[in-house]
Amino acid sequence: MLTEYEVRQRMDTIRATRTTPMRKARLLLRLGRSLRRQAEALENASSQVARSMDRKAAASLTRMARYAARMREDARDAAYDALREPVDTVRVGAGEGPPLYLS
Repeated sequence: MLTEYEVRQRMDTIRATRTTPMRKARLLLRLGRSLRRQAEALENASSQVARSMDRKAAASLTRMARYAARMREDARDAAYDALREPVDTVRVGAGEGPPLYLS
């Protein structure tokens, strides 16, 4: 299970990397998929606990599932933002003549 702190730290690490926006988006979406599985597992556990009449534990698990779903949405939003960020220009060649820039 990933905590909110771990998820936020991973998202910040991914955003800070110097990779392409597509790679960042893929990494963030992968994190979102793991959060989706975590939320589903928490929902299943909550429904099983609710059947055993432990309302307090069921409410706690439901709340944790909501947090996981919210963090998943944050990861998806960050992936969308990563795709919209400009690609760093890279100067190719150090020889004579005008520089060639790739973007």
